Parts: sequence; C-alpha cells; structure tokens
Amino acid sequence: MELWDAYDKDFNKIEGVTLVRGEEAFIPKGMYHLVCEILVKHKDGTYLIMQRDPRKTNPGKWEATAGGSALQGETPMECGLRELREETGVVAEKLTELGRIVSPDTHSVYVEFFCETDCDKDSVVLQEGETVAYRWVDSDTIIHMRNEEISTSRVQRYVEELQRKDMTVPCDNGLVSIRVGAIILREGRFLMVGSARNNYVYSVGGRVKFGETADEAIAREVWEETGIRMEVDRLGFVHENYFYGDAPSNFGKPIYEISFFYYMKVPEDFEPVSSTFIDGGSEERLVWVSPDDPIKVYPTFFKEELRHPEPGIKHLITDQRR
Repeated sequence: MELWDAYDKDFNKIEGVTLVRGEEAFIPKGMYHLVCEILVKHKDGTYLIMQRDPRKTNPGKWEATAGGSALQGETPMECGLRELREETGVVAEKLTELGRIVSPDTHSVYVEFFCETDCDKDSVVLQEGETVAYRWVDSDTIIHMRNEEISTSRVQRYVEELQRKDMTVPCDNGLVSIRVGAIILREGRFLMVGSARNNYVYSVGGRVKFGETADEAIAREVWEETGIRMEVDRLGFVHENYFYGDAPSNFGKPIYEISFFYYMKVPEDFEPVSSTFIDGGSEERLVWVSPDDPIKVYPTFFKEELRHPEPGIKHLITDQRR
C-alpha cells in the first residue's frame, strides 16, 4: 500500500491526513496529492523523452518528463530525485524548480523540475512497467509534437521558455532590461507580488523574452504567476527607470529598465490558482494591495495612478541614482 501526504491548493501539507494510492476518486474536495515531474536536458542541448508502456494510460505516447507521486514524508525535491533515478537511472544532487500546477480534476498538485546532466546518453535505464523506449531529441522536436504524440503537453511550454533568453543585456558597467507588468484590478485593489527576501511588493510580470512582443510577454507572465489566462485590455504606462539591483545576480549594478504596464481584462470570477509560485528558485506570493496600504510598492506610481485609472497612455521616468 502506497501512502501519500495531503496538500491544499497552495502546496501546504495538511497535517494528520493520509491519502492512499488507488483511492484518488475519494480524495475530499480541496485536498490534493503531490506529483513531481522532471524535465531532463543533456549538456549537449538535447532532451530526454520516453515512450509509455502500452499497458499504462496514454499507451505508446511519448512523455518529456520522468516523475510520479511523492511518498508520505517526502519533500518535493526528495521525490523528484528519487523518481529521476528510478525511471531513468540518472543520478543528480539537486534539481531546479520550473513551476507549480494545480489540477483539481486529478486531485493533484504538480511540482515541475529541471535537470541538466552530462550522463552517458546510452546509459538511460527504463523502469519496467512504466516506459519501453527512449530518445534524445532537440527542443524543436518536443515543441512541435502533436497532442496525439506526447502525453505531457504542458512541458512543451517549459522547453520553449528554456530556449528563450530574457531581454536583459550588459551595457558598460550595468544592465539594460525590457520588462512588462500587469495591472489587475478588483474592488479598488491591485494584485502584486512579494517575497520573503524583499520588504516591498512589485507588479505581476517579468522580463520580455527574445522573440516575444510585449503583449505576448505579459499574457505569458500572468498565466505563469496566477495560473489564469487573461487577455490584454490596453497599454497604460511606459516607464523608464534607473535603479540599482538588489538581487544576488545584479546586486549594486545600475540598471536601466523600460517597462510596459498593461491593464488586463480581469474575469469576474478571477481567483489565482495558487497564491504562491516559484520564480528563479525563490518562492513568491500574490497579494492584493490598496492605495492606502502602508507597504512599499514598485513601481511607486501605482498607488496614486491606480486610485482613479485614466484612459490613454502615460510615459513616466524615475531615476533612483539621484
């Protein structure tokens, strides 16, 4: 009998509750079991795909991840490393988290991991009863596989994102960055992002990736951070900002950032799939902020400008070097 821990939709373990494999249909509403999936990339740039056993669901389809359910007491990382070893023979010391997904239909919460390896490509060991063949393929092959060929289609998005580079480039002794931000309004409040590392909150969004337009980038960022697909309403602000970096990768460096802030079409029943997500290995949380909240907000103009949103596009410049 395989036992699992129970989780809520925010990936918090529910203490004192044990779930049993094979009884997924009886998991109470609002409870989930943890599943870890691992995307494996070789250092030569190819990805590992494996063909599912004909006796399993989605027989004969290819999957771009190893993975399975976490055993009771396992952390997501422990589960990911175990499943990787059992299903491929690849041994890793750590994995990089790519994202988290909630699936109410299967009572599952998924943690998606990434593993880069320099293993012998002929040394993959398939787990009996799980997979029957494997291939190493380039990113384009995975991205363009059809639904009838691949069983883990959502992983195609992660492969595509790993191939794209953020629009941040070195310039002199600093960096130039192109960013997008979402304006998600509800009942006089706006949705922001915070983390334990910072004493301020910042807009939902991120850097544009090469090959994207700004409106494509913000639609992607909103989906990645809230789990909800949302359309752009209109461009609200173009913001030029000079500031000094405070992340480990850019600490103290002068940064010139051009940001496009878009008002989004917010569904009436909008509610983020999860209030927490992982970005760059750090846990971040979604928070609703009102203009009168004492918390520090970036961009700073949000508190005043979003009290009474106006039509049209505003161009704003801030310079924290002065």
